[in-house]
Amino acid sequence: LKAGEDYDATLEMPGWNTPDYDDSHWQKVFAAEYSGHLIPAEGEKILEHEALKPEVLVTPDGSTVLDFKQNIFGYVAFTVTGPKDHKVTLIHGETLDEHKNFTQKNLFMRKKAEKKRFQVLNYVLKQGSQSYKPIFSAYGFQYIKLENWPEDVKAENFRAYAVYSDMKQTGSFECSNPLVNQLVRNTIWSQKGNFMDIPTDCPTRERAGWTGDIAAFCETGTYLMDISRFLAKWLGDLKAQQFKSGCVQNIVPDVGLNIGHGSAGWADACIIVPYVLYQVYGNEQALQDQYESMSKWMQFVRQRAKKHSVFSLLKKNPYKAHTIDTGWHFGEWLEPGHSMITDSLKAFIVADTEVATAYYACSARLMSEIARILGKDKDADAYAETARKATEAYRYLFLKNGVVKSDRQARFVRPVALDLMTADEKKDNMRRLNQMVIDHQYRIGTGFLTTQYILDVLTEYGYTETAYAMIENTGKPGWLYNVTKGATTIWEDWEGISDEGVPKNSFNHYAFGTVVKWLFKYSAGISALEPGYKKVRICPKPGGSFSYVRCFFDSPSGMIKVSWEIREKRFELNVTLPVSGEVHLPDGEVHLVSAGSYTYHGSLGHDA
Repeated sequence: LKAGEDYDATLEMPGWNTPDYDDSHWQKVFAAEYSGHLIPAEGEKILEHEALKPEVLVTPDGSTVLDFKQNIFGYVAFTVTGPKDHKVTLIHGETLDEHKNFTQKNLFMRKKAEKKRFQVLNYVLKQGSQSYKPIFSAYGFQYIKLENWPEDVKAENFRAYAVYSDMKQTGSFECSNPLVNQLVRNTIWSQKGNFMDIPTDCPTRERAGWTGDIAAFCETGTYLMDISRFLAKWLGDLKAQQFKSGCVQNIVPDVGLNIGHGSAGWADACIIVPYVLYQVYGNEQALQDQYESMSKWMQFVRQRAKKHSVFSLLKKNPYKAHTIDTGWHFGEWLEPGHSMITDSLKAFIVADTEVATAYYACSARLMSEIARILGKDKDADAYAETARKATEAYRYLFLKNGVVKSDRQARFVRPVALDLMTADEKKDNMRRLNQMVIDHQYRIGTGFLTTQYILDVLTEYGYTETAYAMIENTGKPGWLYNVTKGATTIWEDWEGISDEGVPKNSFNHYAFGTVVKWLFKYSAGISALEPGYKKVRICPKPGGSFSYVRCFFDSPSGMIKVSWEIREKRFELNVTLPVSGEVHLPDGEVHLVSAGSYTYHGSLGHDA
């Protein structure tokens, strides 16, 4: 699928699929033996969607390249005229290099791999004019390099088709900052490019169902598309692949990378994703279906807590029985200033106890809530006790008098977001984090695990302007840096293109698009008061350069519309709700409302 496709049109058999075709020379069919258990495909259909026209480029090195202006996952259909046995080659890539020539180098992590065939379509012509569209492969690309084309290259002879699971788009967000609007579009396109039957990390180099990526992104994804059926199918894959020990693999389905298993924050997707599906769609069945799998994972982590590394023997810790200091964990991953390779090597030697213990406490707390929802009170009490003890272990090891001792944004965000602190401790640490972000010139300092939370916690604790300054920052690292560099999807890491213009890593990873959740939940102010949006809270937080916001979300309970505008320092809010709920204005005024449309005027309040 990733290597590409060879097609020889001279070997076509016209009419092979019609009743009158002479198939007497074909090999006879035989019955295949299979001893497993077949189940029907339960995900969404995979279909062609947007069709894109290219611009034809001649690059500085003389190559002919098609630019479709959008990074997609899919394939290109083409019409070509030429002599029989003439071979043309189409090579697919995401970007141009620092010299504006076609490249695939950003998609390879090792020099050796660059020599392997990757995302290539070879087509051997039959005589005359003909059209073709790939049958067995699809690619991640914006650019296609053409080789040995037998005629003038005309844009009208090519169409690229975006291919992804057929999910209804449920959300739209627009504001007065066009760069932020492009960031939202980029996130939607990365979701499309990576939601093809399973949630992949990228549609190019790996195409792997990394659990950590979807654990971080799933709530954001629910604002943008209806992914209830899509993720229910993937959770079935996860459950079927889970080890007997209860350990959850880091990639589902397994693609043979074997890069450790049971990584904290990654494997916890078996709990996080069903919990999010329940909260958003109100579907208790998602919890019922996965409860055994979730319980097995928690039992595995409980057993892991009984084992200890040699390094922990040298440290005093009265909470060892609820501390996770063994196993291989990705940790924060792609945190600015931290090398992926260096972090991976460190993780093999010393487990990331801070992350692992935090997620032990978090998952136990979620399990307690889930068990209570399902009427399993005994389980709920046991998990609540586990969560309490794991939280005490975390506090003992990583807080000093309730204060985080670190210069890393992630270390401040995690205990607040995962509820590992008291209310007063959270306020104190958020004040410190706010100052840290300001001192860092509003640049992002989080990786895969806490990027989804940083703007949320800043806003919740009154630092809305800091949150806006972070999302609107165009410097590196930051969300809008890649937008200013012409990105049409979310990049794998914060740099993407070096100062010298050299592209690196995948240009289509949705993980850092988690910030879009904040735009819906805080800037527009849409959140659920009850699972399934049976009751809604509208609490917009204006700020930054935003002079207006227009947002809709087609929730499981119906269409929610929110728009606000600032005129002469006065705030105007328009809301349409399908159900009852609460409307909170920036000045603190609260309105309890039933289904309907409402308009409010007021002041901006203290936080905007």
